[in-house]
Amino acid sequence: MPSLMLIKSPGGIASNQTYPLKFDGKNEVVIGRDKAKCEIFIDDGEQQVSRRQAFITQQNGQFYLNHAGRNPTLLNNRVLDNPEPQLLKGEDRIKVCDFLFRFHDERSAAPAPLPTSWMNSLPDPGEADSEMTTVHHAVSNEAAKQFLEVQPVEQVRLLLSISTTLSRTLELDPLLEQIADSIFAVFRQADRCFVIQLDDAGRPYPKVIKARRANTGDRYSKTIIRRCIETNQAYLSEDASSDAALGAAQSIADFRIRSVMCVPLSTSEGLPLGAIQLDTQDVSKKFRDEDLKLLTIVANLASVAVEKANFHTELLLRDKAQREIELAKTVQLGFLPKGPPNVEGYEFYGYYSAAKTVGGDYYDYIKLPGGKLAVVLGDVAGKGVPAAMLMAKLSAEARFAFLMEPNPAKAVTLLNQQLVHGGIGDRFVTLAALVIDPATHSVTIVNAGHQTPLMYLCNGRTSHVCVGDTNVGLPLGVLDGYEYESDHLVLEPNQTLVVFTDGVTDALNPAGKMFDLEGVEACLCKDDTIGSDASPKSVGYRLAETVKRHANGAAPADDIAIVTFGRWDTKPSRTTSTRVPPVS
Repeated sequence: MPSLMLIKSPGGIASNQTYPLKFDGKNEVVIGRDKAKCEIFIDDGEQQVSRRQAFITQQNGQFYLNHAGRNPTLLNNRVLDNPEPQLLKGEDRIKVCDFLFRFHDERSAAPAPLPTSWMNSLPDPGEADSEMTTVHHAVSNEAAKQFLEVQPVEQVRLLLSISTTLSRTLELDPLLEQIADSIFAVFRQADRCFVIQLDDAGRPYPKVIKARRANTGDRYSKTIIRRCIETNQAYLSEDASSDAALGAAQSIADFRIRSVMCVPLSTSEGLPLGAIQLDTQDVSKKFRDEDLKLLTIVANLASVAVEKANFHTELLLRDKAQREIELAKTVQLGFLPKGPPNVEGYEFYGYYSAAKTVGGDYYDYIKLPGGKLAVVLGDVAGKGVPAAMLMAKLSAEARFAFLMEPNPAKAVTLLNQQLVHGGIGDRFVTLAALVIDPATHSVTIVNAGHQTPLMYLCNGRTSHVCVGDTNVGLPLGVLDGYEYESDHLVLEPNQTLVVFTDGVTDALNPAGKMFDLEGVEACLCKDDTIGSDASPKSVGYRLAETVKRHANGAAPADDIAIVTFGRWDTKPSRTTSTRVPPVS
């Protein structure tokens, strides 16, 4: 049965796990990180793989790959940007972020041996797009190994020297220069050497050009390079000038190119890295079969070195990115309160958890004139670094708006204007602002498209009611000039207000069930949580822990922020809870 085999995962680990392509009456086999809906589930902790990244369909006994995710899917190192299904052939490589699969189809016939000439497989010389007619030999890696076994000790010693030289460098650019220098040292008849790399789109370009003399030009045969990379085989033309197709090429004519040979550079999985091309301008200095076999061995050594250098570079970039993310996390946490505010007769609790290393949820306590205090909690659309950057802007703008404007509704209106004119693009922010006046115990609530705050009552019983849901306005950043309105209440003793972001209600357990508002209600309305156990700290801590237990290890779907506060007698004479929850 045709199947996909996972041959590489993040960190370079190969699990060789096989996924048979079982359709079982379905039209497609889906690849992605949605465990419930994907036949081929990718356990991607970084969440770079889409829930539905790609899918495979079948028609008339053939299998086709279709791209569907937000991040690219690659087929044989080529980005799939065409909506048309791509036919899969045996041993094709499918890459999804850092996961590499090999398509296996045992029904495929074994490939026919390569001819010793390209003559049978090339277009007719009279065709307009024909570029080559006398490329003579294709050399396999096995033939190159057999060649090595019968070569003089001097050549073996030379190859060992090249291998040692290449192993000393892990930086790619100096390594490619060393490869070209080593090749020139081996093939003294060569006039020019091109080390070709592939760009992000899979197009070849010359990374290193070496020439023994000045004014020998920098043009190479794109046809030879392209076919060498596509077939992953080494090729030789003993006399390019006598080739009707190559003779028409301007580079051949201008630089009097005679003999040419080209070998591919590829990874251990057979994915192309580039190629090496050598040519001569002296008709008496032809490359022979032995030269091509020797160059193939050199290219194999170079491929290992290049792949190792690429892997080293990738590790360095990952390490740098991780350090930058950790720094961003430190900076972001610096915008959050260092601890609860000290307001006589009140107790506060705050909790924050990012879905990724950094996130877009935000809460703050802003001291206002006259002893008032603004409790602000917001949720920036999106996750990760972009949301964290906007969260930092929100933090600064919110403090400015509430300190500049004493009226809470007008302060949120000003904050909206600041964000609209601040270039946040198509993003938006939901926000709940609750301004406390401890002198009167009144709370003014302004809701900008956020989850309605809940009031938790504890006076011998437990229940909750929604508050501040009369004048719910638009999210911030949606409409310039929008005027926000406020709701008001008086906070009684033993009453706690609970406000949180939608990361609480959207939390998923491993089975895909959301925590939802019912989960919040069930957590808050436990009959056995009265007295000291119903303090704002206990309520907030219990809600955070209940969400964690619901997730049961599943990756968080969104950032989470929770703030609880209320009138609570914190004097030493009062019996306090034996379990004081930490403030996150």
